[in-house]
Amino acid sequence: MDEMDTLAFAVNELRREVAALDDSEMDAPTNCEPWSVRRLASHALNNQLLWGGLVTGQQIVTVEETMGAEPYVGDLAAFADDVTERSLAMWETDGVLASTHHTPFGELPGSVIIEFATIDALCHAWDLSASLGHPIEFPPEKIPTIAALVDATCTDAVREMGLIKGVAATPSDATDTDRLMAQAGRSRFG
Repeated sequence: MDEMDTLAFAVNELRREVAALDDSEMDAPTNCEPWSVRRLASHALNNQLLWGGLVTGQQIVTVEETMGAEPYVGDLAAFADDVTERSLAMWETDGVLASTHHTPFGELPGSVIIEFATIDALCHAWDLSASLGHPIEFPPEKIPTIAALVDATCTDAVREMGLIKGVAATPSDATDTDRLMAQAGRSRFG
């Protein structure tokens, strides 16, 4: 699976999880304290616009809006559809993956930045589902690709920057998906 296929899978997992949310779940707590489900979903979707904007020279959302988890007040499912379409289109812009881009972490090639956008979408899709008691399981055929992505992005250097938490504990019967999310600093809620 190439970089764009992996990103499309990840962003569509996020879109699917957001679309499945019920209005009664929007104020529920999450494994990303102190954010509610609506704020976590808003953060996750805005992250995709932030990453895509970063590599195309567009400021669609600010870092403050994104990291502050400003809640999107409209229909989140419709917003997720729009974000999926817009973010994937930005990443398909000619030259984006081969070019070097200015980021808050220094100058990085698009082929590296896309890994962070991808793991971000996967982790937040899992966070939303795990927070509501039904954590998603990634398909077995995707696990090797996701494992390589986790190894590339969930490093001690990234943890030291405060972008992810330390490796979470997992029970001995944890699934492959749970183990990968634990490496990304994620744990089930509750």
